[in-house]
Amino acid sequence: MDAARHAPQVKEPQGKAPQGKAPPGKPPQSQPPQTHAPLDIGSTLDVGSTGEIRILDDDEHVLHCLSSILRSANLQVHGYQEPSEFLATSDPPVCAVIDWQLNGADGIDVVARCRDQWPQTPVILISGQATVPVAVRAMREGAVGVLEKPVRPSELRQEIVAAIELGRQRAEAIRRRDEAKQRILELSAWERSILEYLVQGTPNKTIASRMNLAMRTIEKYRRSLFDKLGVDSAAEAASVWTLAMLDDDVASPSV
Repeated sequence: MDAARHAPQVKEPQGKAPQGKAPPGKPPQSQPPQTHAPLDIGSTLDVGSTGEIRILDDDEHVLHCLSSILRSANLQVHGYQEPSEFLATSDPPVCAVIDWQLNGADGIDVVARCRDQWPQTPVILISGQATVPVAVRAMREGAVGVLEKPVRPSELRQEIVAAIELGRQRAEAIRRRDEAKQRILELSAWERSILEYLVQGTPNKTIASRMNLAMRTIEKYRRSLFDKLGVDSAAEAASVWTLAMLDDDVASPSV
């Protein structure tokens, strides 16, 4: 007998070809390479319309590396090696990055100068020896974050994003405080006196008695001061008063 007639028949598998293998009779198809959009923090935060990031580090190589990391994320960066040049510009940066151990200067002292000169600017300290005492001292002087060298690009970008957002919150809080102060200044002497009583929770009848005025007059001044403050109740008026009395440190959000 013909041996070929009795050879076992091998069936081809049905359905889809195994993953990674091309079907019989068809050439393998190459998969397109995966691409990722470049990280564009600058456009997301619209930093270009608010200012630049300033970096202070006396090591030229480190300064170049830090600047390149942030520029690759579409952020505007200006680097400095001397504290005097870094602080010479009157316009505040949107964020500042400062090295701790500078040649002939203490970076934390520069952080404190930044706090006094640019109170709304968040500052990040970088250090090759980011110990707990260093971090605590930096925070007390106004730093919003401390990063240890060598700084990872992802950590630097994340810290910058958080710092810029904090700076915007600070600016908004101070803007609201200043607006409340301006509204208080627009009140007449009678209206301000009544407001002070309202903040203390004093009833209208008691206010009228203490100010020796008729209830109708108190109600008139009360409506007028509500209109000037842009509020509808004594509780809202008290909130405007409290906001106006805050100083910069209290008005600004903290880390």
